[in-house]
Amino acid sequence: MICGGVIADIGSDHAYLPIWLYLNKKIEKAYAADISENCVKRISANIKKYDISPEIIIPVLSNGLNNLNDFEITDVIIAGMGGINIAEILAGAACLRGVNLILQPNRKVEYLRDFLRENNFEIIKEITAESKKRFYNIINARLNT
Repeated sequence: MICGGVIADIGSDHAYLPIWLYLNKKIEKAYAADISENCVKRISANIKKYDISPEIIIPVLSNGLNNLNDFEITDVIIAGMGGINIAEILAGAACLRGVNLILQPNRKVEYLRDFLRENNFEIIKEITAESKKRFYNIINARLNT
């Protein structure tokens, strides 16, 4: 579902997703954002562990997308949070025009779908993935211009 080369992984925690995407040549650059200073330290440690430049995967201390408004981002990934939390992050973001969204809510999927429809987002595609006998909805969306 990734459309461009520069992602923002919101709630990145350990930055495993951007690290994997970069090492597998799926992206050129990533902003690994988390609200926790400890998580940002873990992100920095992991990019060092995998010998990736901190100019390629950039750790960012941020509440949602708040500190990412000045970066050119093609794709935003928000995974592993509840649908209400994801909706709150999207509602407060000023940098979503033209950005591809990849959203994976752990619960309240219907709430997130309703929020997207009611707030001028287009759901482009939705898939279900299975991991360890658990199913996950992944929503690809975009803010209509």
